[in-house]
Amino acid sequence: MVKIIWFCISLIIGTIPCVIAAQAVVSGFSEQYQTLTSTLTSQPQQVLSELLSKPPSVNTSDPSKAEYYAILSDTYYALTYPQKAIDSARKGLSFITQQNEPWLYQNIKLIEATALEMAGKSIEALQAVNDAIVWAQDNEDEDTFLLGLYVRGSLFISLSEYSAAAESFLEAYDRTTHNTGKISKANIAGMLGVMYEKRGDYELAIPYYAEAVAHARKHNEPLNLSIVLFGLGSANFYAGNVVVGEAQISESADIARALGDEQGVGYALKQLAQISIEQQDYALAEQRLRAAADIFARSENISMDFQVSRSLFIVALATGDYQKAQKYRDSAISFLMPETMPADAIQLAILEGRLAAAQGDFSAAYGLATRALKLSESYNESRSSEQIHRVRAIYKVRASEQANRLLEHQNRLQRFALEAQEQRNLYLWSFSGITVLVCCLLGGMVYRVKAQSRALSTLAITDSLTGLFNRRHIIEQLERQVNAAQRYKYDLCVAIIDLDFFKKINDSYGHGVGDRVLVEFSRICSDNLRKSDLLGRIGGEEFLVLLPHTTLQDGYNTLDGLRRKLAKVSDVLGITELSISVSIGLTSYGQGIDGMQLMANADTALYQAKTQGRDQVVVHSTSTSTNS
Repeated sequence: MVKIIWFCISLIIGTIPCVIAAQAVVSGFSEQYQTLTSTLTSQPQQVLSELLSKPPSVNTSDPSKAEYYAILSDTYYALTYPQKAIDSARKGLSFITQQNEPWLYQNIKLIEATALEMAGKSIEALQAVNDAIVWAQDNEDEDTFLLGLYVRGSLFISLSEYSAAAESFLEAYDRTTHNTGKISKANIAGMLGVMYEKRGDYELAIPYYAEAVAHARKHNEPLNLSIVLFGLGSANFYAGNVVVGEAQISESADIARALGDEQGVGYALKQLAQISIEQQDYALAEQRLRAAADIFARSENISMDFQVSRSLFIVALATGDYQKAQKYRDSAISFLMPETMPADAIQLAILEGRLAAAQGDFSAAYGLATRALKLSESYNESRSSEQIHRVRAIYKVRASEQANRLLEHQNRLQRFALEAQEQRNLYLWSFSGITVLVCCLLGGMVYRVKAQSRALSTLAITDSLTGLFNRRHIIEQLERQVNAAQRYKYDLCVAIIDLDFFKKINDSYGHGVGDRVLVEFSRICSDNLRKSDLLGRIGGEEFLVLLPHTTLQDGYNTLDGLRRKLAKVSDVLGITELSISVSIGLTSYGQGIDGMQLMANADTALYQAKTQGRDQVVVHSTSTSTNS
C-alpha cells in the first residue's frame, strides 16, 4: 500500500517557538524539533529512538507536549504503524483545545486523519479534515489549507472517490508555491500517481510517479524515494513492464532496509513475491513471502498477515504441495475477520474449494463454491449500501462547508447588530441592512448547497478529464439498455473505440497533448452522436458507445463516419504532424446476450480491427448472423 508520509514541518519556514510567554498561542512548530523532522525522511528509526528516549517532563507546557506527540505520530506513520500513530495524535490532542490552540489543534487533526486513512477509517476522518480546511480559509492560513486539500484527496482515494480526489489534488497543485515538502508540486504529482494506479490507469500513473521519484532523488529524501519507487514499480508491473517494475520495487526494499523501515521492506517483499508468482518462480515467491510474514508478525499488521498467508496458500496449491496448502489455509483463516474483510473471505473460500477439488473431495469443493457465491452476493449488496453511505458522507462534508460559512457570517452579523444598538439614530437602517444581508446569504447558501448536490451527482458518474460517463456508470447504462432492448424488442448496437498508438502520442508530445487529444476526441464524438446515444470512458484511451434503436448497418455507417471525422483532431489542435486514428469494434444485441458478453464481442472485434491495420470499423462475426 502506498503511504501518505509524515506531516512535513519544513512547510513552515521561520517557525515561531511554541511558548514565548504564558499567553502565547502556537502558530508553528518549535525549533527544538526541526532537526528531528528534517532527518525523518532519511533516518526515521533514529528519530523514533530519540523521541522515545526523551519524552516531555511533567513541567513541560501543554502545547509542547501536544507538539511532541504530533511529531511522534508522524514518525510512527512514516514507519507504517497506523494504530500507534492514531494513539499518539490523540494523546497530543488531549493537552490542548480548539479554542486555546487553534493552529496546533487543526494541524494535529490532519496528522490524525492520515493515520486513520492508513487504518482504513477514512470516513471517520473526513469531517475533521473538512473542518481544518474551513478554519484555514477563515484564518487565511494557506499552508494548512493546502495540507488539508492534500489529506482530503488521500482520503477520497481510499474511498475510491477518484473524481473528488482529483478535485482536491488539482486545486492544491495549482495553488502551491512550494518546491519541497509534503505540498510541493512533486509530492502532489505522486499522489496523482496513486490515484491513477488505484483506478487501474497504470500508464497514466507512471509519469506522475516518475516526477515524484526524480524529486526525491534530487532532494535526497530516501524515505520518500522508497515509497514512490514502490508505487512506480507496482504501476510498471501492472502495466506489463515487469522487469523494470521488479527492479524499482527491489530498490525500494533496499532503501527501506537501510532506513530500518521494516514495514516498507515487508510491503516490497509482498509485491516482489507477486511478480515471482506471475513468473511461476514459486520457490522464490515462497522465500519472499515467508520473509514478509516474519516482518508483519512483529508489527501485528493483521491485514498483511492475512494477505501473505493467502499468497503462500496460492503458491502451495500451484506446486501441488497440499500439506503446506492446508497449513497456510489454516494460517489465513486465523487472521481473517469476515465482517471487515468480506472480499478476502470470498477469495479464501474459492481457494479452499480449489484445494478440496485437487484432493478429490468434490462434495466439499461444491459446498465451498456455493459458500463463495453466497458471500459474493452478500458482498455486492453491502458494497452498494457502502457506496451510498460514502456519497452521503461526502455530501455532508460539502454541505457542512456551506453551513460553517453561514454560521460565521451569522456571527459577524450579530456583532454588527450589537454595535448598531450603541448608535440609536442608525439602528433602524442597520437592522434593515442586516435583515437584507441575512436573506441574501441564506438564499445564496441554499443555492450553493443545491449546486453542490448536483455537482456531487455529476462527479459520481462522469470522468473528470473528458466529462463523459465514467466506466462504472456507462456499464450500468449498458445493462439498462440491454434489458430495455430485450423487453421492447428494439435494435441495440454496442461499440468500443480505441485511440490508435495513444502511448506514442504521450511519449512524443507529452501528457498535456495526450489529455487535449482525449478532450477533443470526446467533444467530436458528443457533437456527432445523437442525444439518445451514450458514450463513456472505460480505460485510458478506450471508450464504450451505446446506440439504441440502431440497426447494425446504421451503427456501422455512424461509427465509420465518426472515424473519418476523428482524423481531423490534429488539425483542431494545430499539430499538423500529429496523426490521429481510431479502431472500432462493433456488435449488436441478440436474444439472450447480456451486457458483459456484448462488451466482450465488441472487444474481440476491436482486437481484429487492430490486427488488420487499425483505423477501421470491424463488426463482430456473430453480429451479422444474429441480425440477419
